[in-house]
Amino acid sequence: MVGRITEKHLSEAEKTFPGIAEMYEALPCKPTTFLQLVWIYESVVARSSASFAVA
Repeated sequence: MVGRITEKHLSEAEKTFPGIAEMYEALPCKPTTFLQLVWIYESVVARSSASFAVA
């Protein structure tokens, strides 16, 4: 998971990280590398999971 983000990365990543391509498109400042994108994705998923755990 190194290097620049390409369309191939996003389509392959959808298998493991559902919604990552849509999230990428919605970001106002695009991350440079795929690893940065995964970090952002994991942060969003962790945040949304935490809100459900409280209930």
